Amino acid sequence: MTDNARNSQQPLADAPVRLTPRERQVLLWCAYGKSSWEIGRILECKESTVNFHVSNILRKFDVPTRVAAVIKAIRYGMLAEQ
Repeated sequence: MTDNARNSQQPLADAPVRLTPRERQVLLWCAYGKSSWEIGRILECKESTVNFHVSNILRKFDVPTRVAAVIKAIRYGMLAEQ
């Protein structure tokens, strides 16, 4: 494995993004591939509320999609198993 490949798998030191606890929950369920409707059922809130949180997450990570946000969160070590 090259140094570049090894470095790309290491979490980045400090995440430049601060998420609310609810945004973290939504992002985690996005990582599991859940839809907004499913996340709303899980978190007992409206689908539109989930979409609001997703929009905030995308803006904070400066990415266009949920997948890109999940990838960045993984790289920042924000979705690491605890």
